[in-house]
Amino acid sequence: MLLDLTAARAEHVRVSVTSLCIASGVPPTTALRWIGQMVEAGLFVRVEDESDRRRAFIALSDHAADAMARYFAALGREAPHLL
Repeated sequence: MLLDLTAARAEHVRVSVTSLCIASGVPPTTALRWIGQMVEAGLFVRVEDESDRRRAFIALSDHAADAMARYFAALGREAPHLL
């Protein structure tokens, strides 16, 4: 989920809850539980769709995006051949 949302942020693409559940590769109930926990932890932000109240999008919080950027920077320093 973190990787999917990091890529979506870089590409300026919105990710629906449904899409993120499918991309997670786990049962929908598990994915929804994880999303809820990540929202509560401040890693994900839930954004309601203004044109369709039944749909919501999930995005990385700024804090989580910064942490992912630091992770990839550290990975590049430690193992540049992997990037």
